[in-house]
Amino acid sequence: MTTALSDLDRWVLCPAPRKAPLLRLLCVPYAGGGTAAFQGWSDLLPDTVEPWFLRLPGREARFREDPHTDISVLVKEAAAVLGPALDGPYAFFGHSLGALIAFELARELRRSHGRGPVHLAVSARSAPHLPLRHAVVHQLSDDLLLEALDRRFNAIPPAIRDDPQMRALYLPVLRADVTLLETYVHLPAPPLPCPVTAYGGRDDPEFGSGELDGWEQHTASAFRLRTFPGGHFFLNPSRAELVADVTGDLYAAMIP
Repeated sequence: MTTALSDLDRWVLCPAPRKAPLLRLLCVPYAGGGTAAFQGWSDLLPDTVEPWFLRLPGREARFREDPHTDISVLVKEAAAVLGPALDGPYAFFGHSLGALIAFELARELRRSHGRGPVHLAVSARSAPHLPLRHAVVHQLSDDLLLEALDRRFNAIPPAIRDDPQMRALYLPVLRADVTLLETYVHLPAPPLPCPVTAYGGRDDPEFGSGELDGWEQHTASAFRLRTFPGGHFFLNPSRAELVADVTGDLYAAMIP
């Protein structure tokens, strides 16, 4: 008999609960991705930091749910569940689309629950007020959508392109996530009071340092930019170095 997930477990995978965490780190995956995007992070984070990997509708334990296509609806639903559960300091790390979701979720938690994160780390995503640099593709046919994304990121596995069952499972989620990104409208609001760190791959054709620097406008505190070798998915080969850098910011946030 399968036990139904609680509301919090629907939204969060906590792979390594800590006994007495000083801070929780909410990690938000990239388009088409799930909690596996952060494989290995739990072992690299200190015992004082409890990892929470965000589970988005339409994938993994929530594969029977329809994926969202409106980021404002997504963050309101997530904040309604996360807000009451976040009873201590927390921070965000989001990669690519996940950076945008993390930013909007931080603003929604501040608005609806009166307490934002102590740190926001955004990765491989231009600042939210900047326009898209590429053509809109979320309404293309399946084949053209996969072709466009593979040209841009070089990250579509052959099985997704060639296996009808894999396409049927993966494509609706990927299309919905791309729709989230391409229909996003930035609404001005006061900058977040917490520090912001922006990360990027030095060979990422999508975003240069100038677009990452734009995140500085969204903090009333400190801003830092750090780049790593690699392209859009630098977070995989640079996992240990990236998590160590994020941990340094979290230690600073935990110091009274």
